[in-house]
Amino acid sequence: MSSPPQGKALSANDYAARHDAELDFESVCLQARQEHNLRWLLAHRPARVLEVGCGPVLLSTAARAAGCEFTQWVTVEPATAWAAQATSAADEWPALAVVNDYIEQADAALARLCGAAPWADMVVISGVIHETAAPEALLQAALAPLKLGGLALISVPNAHSFHRLLAVEMGLAEAPEALSERNLRLGQPRVFRPQDLRELAETQGLITLALEGYLFKPFTHPQMAAVTSGWNARQIQGLIELGRRFPEQAAEMALLARKAPHR
Repeated sequence: MSSPPQGKALSANDYAARHDAELDFESVCLQARQEHNLRWLLAHRPARVLEVGCGPVLLSTAARAAGCEFTQWVTVEPATAWAAQATSAADEWPALAVVNDYIEQADAALARLCGAAPWADMVVISGVIHETAAPEALLQAALAPLKLGGLALISVPNAHSFHRLLAVEMGLAEAPEALSERNLRLGQPRVFRPQDLRELAETQGLITLALEGYLFKPFTHPQMAAVTSGWNARQIQGLIELGRRFPEQAAEMALLARKAPHR
């Protein structure tokens, strides 16, 4: 794996270790994020997918189990432990290939695996761009393999989440975009507002098709972990569904966009 590119406060391995040490309510966020990504994959059924960062829960495995058929699924994951998990899954699924590197530095490896760009029908960039101070560079690298007219699915935590708005009203934060202790601990330099995500996508030649939210989160991660301790699956699902009813204030948001045919 290469050294971290400009904009990363932590190495991928340090980030993964800190992330996995604090899964508590983050496990619910992972579930909600994966459900949303899977819904769009099932709706569009792309043949060739580039996934930027797989994290500790494999979307590729869930998509395959749900009946999606892919000609090729390529995961670019810089964290060694998470990439190793994906590589183990690839041993049982020849269509899956894993590149253990940062997307900003993976162009040569992708060319060897996939041929000349553009080749991808969809790029999934889930829970990644807020982890760098240079999201433009990350997106540019991630979108380079995407065909003209292809789809990009980009998800991030939402600065206008209910819990952040409540913190402002209670005098606990100066602004919804203010970095939390968790953001600082994980080296996350930015939290996106809905308009920020739309504008960033437009600068990269993407045409917004939908901006959706998921997961109702009125309190911080530790507080939510305490509140939801002992909840059953139906109750957790209720949190996820309520976030979809209030997309602008959901805990996380996802932008589905199409790569403009002409720039």
